[in-house]
Amino acid sequence: MDTPGFSAAQVHEWLQGMIMQNGTAPNARITDIVNSSERLSAARHLHIYQGSYIARLRACMAIQFSALAYALGEDLFRDFADYYLSTHPSQSYTLNDLGEKFSAFLAATRPDADDEIKETWPDFMIELADFEYAISLIFDAFVTDNLQPATEDMPDEQLLISPLLQLFNHKFPVCQYYLDFSQKKSPELPFPEESYCAVVRHNYKMGLFTLKPAQYYFLGKLQQGGTVSDAINEMAQRFELEDAFAANIWKEMKSNYIGSGFFVGDGSPR
Repeated sequence: MDTPGFSAAQVHEWLQGMIMQNGTAPNARITDIVNSSERLSAARHLHIYQGSYIARLRACMAIQFSALAYALGEDLFRDFADYYLSTHPSQSYTLNDLGEKFSAFLAATRPDADDEIKETWPDFMIELADFEYAISLIFDAFVTDNLQPATEDMPDEQLLISPLLQLFNHKFPVCQYYLDFSQKKSPELPFPEESYCAVVRHNYKMGLFTLKPAQYYFLGKLQQGGTVSDAINEMAQRFELEDAFAANIWKEMKSNYIGSGFFVGDGSPR
């Protein structure tokens, strides 16, 4: 580029504005910044660069929202992604944040937004987008707490919910759909059905677990700071279970939950 009269900062601002097409570029013609070549004009050079940049961002979106891209289909996902990228250009040094507002964008631009009677499939897509972005956050989360791994012989009062565990309650079987997609089962779009699941990062691997309502509320009580005893009581009251029966459910769940990384130890003396 030959840019007499423009500082490096001005060139950077101009190029960024032209690539994102957001109208923030300083007053300059394309030929003031970009050189033509023997085969291509300055405008054509810029157009190729614009297309490559958007294509890269779209590819990142397709990776971060792979199940959603499958559910929507390639063409429709591309349309939504391109519209999203044009209205929500990346403002971060990392592309990990690229899809932060995608589920909210889908909610705001749903095709039946003005219809009195709405279809259900956009609700599923919005939940799936939100779920996939949440998974990416758990995967990239940095935890500084020096907590010890939980073991089965630990007393209940020493067990803490892992900071890398997140619980989900959906109106659709989102987690099961995601699992089926991940296992290449070619799932069909599901009907509305309330579902519960847990996602945890354990030993540098992601684990997704569908939950029963009692398990969800049990773990939720612990996540709110309650003790195992509090969670057992909560489960018994909410689902009208005998205390002994609720306590036995915990005994059956404990080994599996510890092995799956749901818990860590508080490190206090035993």
